[in-house]
Amino acid sequence: MEVSTLSQLPKRAAEEFGDKPFLLYPSLLTFKQLDAESDRVASGLAELGVGKGDRVALYLWNRPEFVYALFGALKAGAIVVPIDPAFREREVRTLLADSGSKAVFLEEATSPVIQNVKEELRELKHLISVTGEGGTTSLRELEKPSPPPPVQLSPEDPAVLMYAAREKGYLGAVLTHTNFLSVLKHLASPELSFGKPEDRVALLHLMNSVFSLDELFLSLRLGNSVVLEKSFDIEVFLSHVEQLWVSKVLLTMSNIMLLTDLPNVITKYDLSSLRFICNVEEAYNREVAEEFRSLTGVPVINSYGLAEASGFVNLPRVGGETPPGSLGSPLGVEEKVVDEQGKEVEPGKVGELVVRGPQVMKGYWNRPEETARVLRDGWLYTGDLATIDSAGNLELVGRKKRMIKFRGFGISPEEVEGVLKEHEAVMDAVVAGRPGLAGGEIPVAFVALKQGMRATAGELMRWVEERLAPFKRIREVEFVPLIPRDRLQEFIQRMTSRRRR
Repeated sequence: MEVSTLSQLPKRAAEEFGDKPFLLYPSLLTFKQLDAESDRVASGLAELGVGKGDRVALYLWNRPEFVYALFGALKAGAIVVPIDPAFREREVRTLLADSGSKAVFLEEATSPVIQNVKEELRELKHLISVTGEGGTTSLRELEKPSPPPPVQLSPEDPAVLMYAAREKGYLGAVLTHTNFLSVLKHLASPELSFGKPEDRVALLHLMNSVFSLDELFLSLRLGNSVVLEKSFDIEVFLSHVEQLWVSKVLLTMSNIMLLTDLPNVITKYDLSSLRFICNVEEAYNREVAEEFRSLTGVPVINSYGLAEASGFVNLPRVGGETPPGSLGSPLGVEEKVVDEQGKEVEPGKVGELVVRGPQVMKGYWNRPEETARVLRDGWLYTGDLATIDSAGNLELVGRKKRMIKFRGFGISPEEVEGVLKEHEAVMDAVVAGRPGLAGGEIPVAFVALKQGMRATAGELMRWVEERLAPFKRIREVEFVPLIPRDRLQEFIQRMTSRRRR
């Protein structure tokens, strides 16, 4: 069966792999059962009036129902909107309102947030609870035994609205079926050796990540069995690698460092089934990677990608001669490094990385100006600073855009600054990333208080923590008399550099 849309993946996998286990944990589910489950969800959504082009949000932790809902929504012709399950009211309200989601899948842990924002969202009609609590419909009530009605989908139709934190807040990258299938074609290449039919994959990076979706889709294409972890529990993860013979996993460098910090723990387990660990969404730390390999014998490969390019853009050939930490070859895209005028720079010179190819998004959802800024003549301007040498080796050296990366999570400085400035004592605030361990960054704030007003660092940190997802929590606050907005970048560089010493 030829696959031209993501909605066809479960049917093709059921035909090819049948009763082979797709999920090994937390419950056993075959490829045939996944296709049937997602059919029932698609039928239920159609009965609710959810159809082609409607947005369906998934506000769930990693669990089997996420997969049913994802493919059920795709089969109904809807556009899937994954939402970080750690997000709080203001973040969820923003994403649901911006996307105009008609339905949302929720669970017991995320239901209270939805209950508090639903009245403000006129387009949100259906709350579907996978745990049977807090929704207008339970998943069991939603699922219908009849086959879903046929939907005429084009490969160029939007499949996923992937929100990512950018400098001024969250932007939704419109990703088509073709976008994702273009990535899968290269990820499945035998020459790359990133995915093999016999692989058993641990999915513990949250499913609202575009890289996790790439890995999920790849697993269906290749017939891989999946261990779906709710969170990164070190001993649970290691025991699953040993007992279920996991062969590959995506992890941030911060989590890999946590493993190396516990040598007496990781050496208790047999990790010989692991072919590699792939670092995603964080800068590569060669020292940590080499320490992990010396302890376990398992290599740590690097990667590069972004939501606007449907996930993976660069990967080294697994088991090849690529130098440690190398980003390897581009996956079916063109790459170049350009100056401020958009002209390609000489090999070895620093500039902005731009990419072009079939996996690049259609644009940002309802953001024509932002789309025009990053998509020019078919090239995606990534905002990442890089060099490419004469041999074509790519190396990232920083970011042009003012973003913070904390343990693989993207943080918009302006979003956190906006929350700080809602505090009655704050006149102005700037948030930046200070270099931390394993190549990541730590969110810190520089705050100017209003005349005659007082606030403590602890008070402001709690203020942010109560209003935003936990990973956006400010780790340090420094009070300053004034923030020079006309020299902001210079101020940030000076203050973060001074704090490193």
